[in-house]
Amino acid sequence: MVPVVESALPSASGTVEIARVLMRREKAPAHRETPPGERISGTQSVYRAIAVLRGVARSNAAGVTASVLARELELTLATTHRLLKVLAGEGLLTFDPYSKKYHLGLELYMLGIEAHYFGLKELLAGPMQRVRDRSGETVFLVVRSGADGLCLERLDGDFPIRALTLTVGSRRPLGVGAGGLALLAAEPDEVVERVLRHNRKHYADYADFTPDEIRTAVALAREYGSSFNDGRLRDDVRAVGLAVGPAGKMPVAAVSVATNQARMEESRRADLHALLKSELETIDWRLFRAD
Repeated sequence: MVPVVESALPSASGTVEIARVLMRREKAPAHRETPPGERISGTQSVYRAIAVLRGVARSNAAGVTASVLARELELTLATTHRLLKVLAGEGLLTFDPYSKKYHLGLELYMLGIEAHYFGLKELLAGPMQRVRDRSGETVFLVVRSGADGLCLERLDGDFPIRALTLTVGSRRPLGVGAGGLALLAAEPDEVVERVLRHNRKHYADYADFTPDEIRTAVALAREYGSSFNDGRLRDDVRAVGLAVGPAGKMPVAAVSVATNQARMEESRRADLHALLKSELETIDWRLFRAD
């Protein structure tokens, strides 16, 4: 089973405009600070612009500077600056002149709202609300965005969890957190390994996870039928996650329930698993369109 969602990216007109701007820059005489080998095609520029967006998204909470992003993406600083400037000009990023850091822009959110896929929130709203009401716990909706899990929705429970850091719009490498782990466990083995290779540098930022530990967690999630966050990320947080999708097809999302340590005994984990399963089975996937 595999989710197939992608994070919000520019609309057709916005993407075309970015491509035009970047291609015009490539056709123009190279800036003196740009090495000759850095002259790339318009198509490559678009791919790199998308990589820059994803790079900023990974560090969106704290923001990221051009120099850090350039090292992470293995681009020259001049190229990174040019791409960031275009994306900020289109409203897809914002720039803080004091911290020199970039964050995701409001235009990404607006474009995402317009995407057909984001009807998923409405489709799962009823089941998620019932899970929240029956459990009293905080419920999350997570979808796949490249090699990350992206939080689309969060319904706070009756028992506040101070340590929770997953908010709407935030992302983590697939395999981190109950929702992202459920999504990764739904993937075939070859995709899991590809994701682990891609995220190997990023896992260390989350409780020093290693690819081997994520691989073991995937195996346990498959065996149990749902994923489990055992408190490695936050000492006082436990969570259960389940991947969901149309019958006979790959999952398109994961719903997770988070609570504090004192409320997550082994029997409670089984109860939350059963609650998620029973409510998510009520979804009428005939109403869902991912195109």
